[in-house]
Amino acid sequence: MAGLLTELRSKRSGGAGDSESTSSLHAINTKTTRKADAIAAESEDINNISVPAEKASNLQSVAASPQEALSRLRSQPDTEVLIHTAKQILSPNGFAEAFSLSTPGPLQAQIINTLLNVALPTFWAASEKRDKALLSRCFFNIAGMNAVVAKIRTVSNERDGNIEICDLLEVADHLFSGDDVLSRLWRDLHVGQSDDTTRQLAWKDLCTLLGSGKIVSIVAQAEDVSKSQGLGKGLKQSWLSIGSHYAEWLGRNIATTISLSSKDGAQDALPDISLLVARSINLGYPRPLLRGLYSVLMRSGQKSDGDLVRNFLNALSSHIKRKIMEQTLTWMSDMLSEGLDADCEISKQSEVHVATAAALVFNFISGDDFVFSSLCNSLSNPSFNASLSLPIRRSCIAAIVANNSDELEPLLNKIMITFGDQLFIDHATISNQESIAQTLLLIAGNLYQKEPLAVLMSARSSYHLQGVSKRLNASSQRARWLGMAVATAFSSLVDKEGTKMNFDVEEMRTAEAKRYFDLVKLQDRVGALDGFGHLLEESNLARLPAQKSSQRSRREMTAMLNGRPVFGPPKPPSLIEAAHTEVNGENILEILDDPENEDDRLKPYAKPDSDPEDSDEDATLVNRRKTRPPVYIRDLIRMLKDDKEPKIFELAITHAPSLIRRKSKFGNEVKEHSEELLRIFCHLQDHFDTENFEELRLQSIIALLLSDVDVLGPWLSRQAFAGDYSLAQRCIILSALGLGGRELGGYKNEDELNPEISETDFPTKRLPPRLHAIYAPATRSVNHLEGVFRSSERRLIKPMAIEAADKSTAHLNPVKIRTFSSRMEVERTKRQAPENRLAKIFGTAFFSPLVGRFQQEMATYGAGSIYISSSFLLATFLKTLALLFHASGAATIALPQITADFWELVLSLRVHAAADLIVLEALLFSLLTLLEVNSNRQCIAEEYPKQLMETQKWVELIFDRLGGSTLVKNGIGEEGRVHALAAGVLLKTRELVSAYQIQLFGRVIE
Repeated sequence: MAGLLTELRSKRSGGAGDSESTSSLHAINTKTTRKADAIAAESEDINNISVPAEKASNLQSVAASPQEALSRLRSQPDTEVLIHTAKQILSPNGFAEAFSLSTPGPLQAQIINTLLNVALPTFWAASEKRDKALLSRCFFNIAGMNAVVAKIRTVSNERDGNIEICDLLEVADHLFSGDDVLSRLWRDLHVGQSDDTTRQLAWKDLCTLLGSGKIVSIVAQAEDVSKSQGLGKGLKQSWLSIGSHYAEWLGRNIATTISLSSKDGAQDALPDISLLVARSINLGYPRPLLRGLYSVLMRSGQKSDGDLVRNFLNALSSHIKRKIMEQTLTWMSDMLSEGLDADCEISKQSEVHVATAAALVFNFISGDDFVFSSLCNSLSNPSFNASLSLPIRRSCIAAIVANNSDELEPLLNKIMITFGDQLFIDHATISNQESIAQTLLLIAGNLYQKEPLAVLMSARSSYHLQGVSKRLNASSQRARWLGMAVATAFSSLVDKEGTKMNFDVEEMRTAEAKRYFDLVKLQDRVGALDGFGHLLEESNLARLPAQKSSQRSRREMTAMLNGRPVFGPPKPPSLIEAAHTEVNGENILEILDDPENEDDRLKPYAKPDSDPEDSDEDATLVNRRKTRPPVYIRDLIRMLKDDKEPKIFELAITHAPSLIRRKSKFGNEVKEHSEELLRIFCHLQDHFDTENFEELRLQSIIALLLSDVDVLGPWLSRQAFAGDYSLAQRCIILSALGLGGRELGGYKNEDELNPEISETDFPTKRLPPRLHAIYAPATRSVNHLEGVFRSSERRLIKPMAIEAADKSTAHLNPVKIRTFSSRMEVERTKRQAPENRLAKIFGTAFFSPLVGRFQQEMATYGAGSIYISSSFLLATFLKTLALLFHASGAATIALPQITADFWELVLSLRVHAAADLIVLEALLFSLLTLLEVNSNRQCIAEEYPKQLMETQKWVELIFDRLGGSTLVKNGIGEEGRVHALAAGVLLKTRELVSAYQIQLFGRVIE
């Protein structure tokens, strides 16, 4: 597409000035896709399109102005008029006055909108390739690209299938194909627009479009819609919907623009490019972006490549440069480690790669103290240090030495303190400790060449000696080995030959130990950026054979039996001649088997089902180390953390609820470990597909909550809004709060909430587990909170339905007779209500922490909160509060204040419930619960008149919008429940208003 800027010029504009202004665009042969080459070839023939003589008379005269061209486009033109008008619009000399679609303006926007909404749907499908290239060229500007992307999003959101989506995807593919798209847009904008403010605003608009990931998400959504609706069955997946491909394309375009601007001598492009890079680095695909950027910037292998990189980096801000440097180091770590063996990482064959990478790092930190200090801090960070390969760490240290060697000594001391820290030794991963040890030895070797006395003082310092001593006393064998290796390497630098440290153990005589000792001898240098292109080529060539060999080895390792893969130990060598004997009278005959028929006679048996009960009878298979259930909380914690033995984990999670409930009744063992146990259960993952895992975990959290609800209730409420939990984990936390609170309120369900302490069946009466799973009735995985919500919902609505039925059958009151004896029988069998302990602590332990953290979440994140973006989570939160409030009842302490706060919270969420039935159902249930709990308070209408009227008006609107009484009567499923809840809220509000009016005016109002 490199020539599209000049190919649409008319023959009368073929001046020398035009050819000189576009010569820079033909200087670099960028890497374009096959489709881009085809479009460029097709666009070369556009000017050759001529109208036949018999049709020329039908064409009107040439449009005198852009306004007249716009009117022609709006007047339903035919194909010839459309093509002729498009050519005239695209030509720089098509009108008497200067006009360009690349210049932002209202007239340009109207023309683009008309072409997109009128011409494109009408002519695209029936147009030839060269006509499609001409129409696509009309949208090759910032406004046109934005319009196409916005149109794709609009069409994708339509319910009915629209075939136009396939045409728009094809247009987008034409627009963004090629590596010089960005450079042409930048040049068109600067040539056609002289106003700096307008140009900057347009460029920011383009940066938002290209660097925000909007194109990838919109195109991917459009492709999903087209596939789901059966549109465009022959449409292939576009590279625009693949984030890594798009990021690499964007990186190549950025590099091409930098190269072209340097050849033109126009350094004005670098500030604009830096703005786009600042947005693009947050796309989520930094490595493909950097791969595309560096592959174009440094592909020639000449000295000019270094100047391009230096100019580009100098134009970036320090913050963006630091982010790009960190991503570049991580990308180069993967690139270099793929082409080098572990045994050769410190050999001389990697010196060239290290020097080339050091040149790039040096350009990042040269002249920028902030980036330089960031690099030093990153090397002293164990986590980031471990993410870098050894060659890249060598490159970083070489760049630091070349930039400012005085910073080596502080960096050495900082890393040495970290290496000897007791917490780091005990808790850091071995990979972090190994990377820190290697970096420490590399810095020591480079510093020794500059200042030997500084290394000597560090080796004699207390933090080095104490650190080595701590490592020698460590429980980890690898930590002790690293301490010996570092101590020996330092001693080889600062001690004389007769006094050098020697542990004289076998571990210090291995090849790995020798490689560690050689790290202090390495002296890397900063090379030139000229060889970075060759480094990229070598890494690409080395990666392809490695991938093929790994795939081949995996295929060879898989054994086959009867055409099927076989897993397990290798098959023993078969006998060539298997023989057996047969007695025939006095003679003993030896009969040889035919090896050819051996496979036909010996059919392999399937693996038998395991039967652990019978296996214990075999003396050779008896496991004397029986795993027993936990009896202490510390044993439970240890067994829950076991990720190697499924039996241990299953025993722990199975007995956890009953153990916690038993231990919470006496002693302080549960209280002392309650927060630790809760944190373990909230983060617990099922690695062994344990039966009833979710139910057992929920029961355990409830048991822990009830052990010390005054402390753990607020703590668990805070965890529901913590940032390191998934949606499922937050829902489990909210469910535990709701169900645990209801148990405190006396709503105790023996079948669903309480764990079974022991099995009621005798063990010999039960089938083996394999058969028991087949013949025993399966228990459904019930969402306990949802089940309680449904039952409470029915419990609230049923009395109102019965009352309505009584009113409708009032003429049958004389026959509604109940005997005295039956009434006494009901009273005798009625179960006495248990004590409601929740009413005393509902406000302090549940309501205030949950509502307070929710309001803090909304104040911090607003619409970006996870509770707003996930309707299911918001509905679970409201259901939890409503169920707790319902269980607490009218005896709740501080009921007026809780009512006011809960009512305000519910009314503030009306907007989020408008478009989601799940949230709407939870919101209506909350209102109904609030009114039900306060139904005995005669002054509620007097204390909360504003809230009451707002609730009544809003629910009336919801009720009317959803269909009124007809749908309430005939509704099924979720809609029926929502209508019933809305009707219940309306009845409650009207009863309260009527009761308050009677209280004010007496019976006169009736």
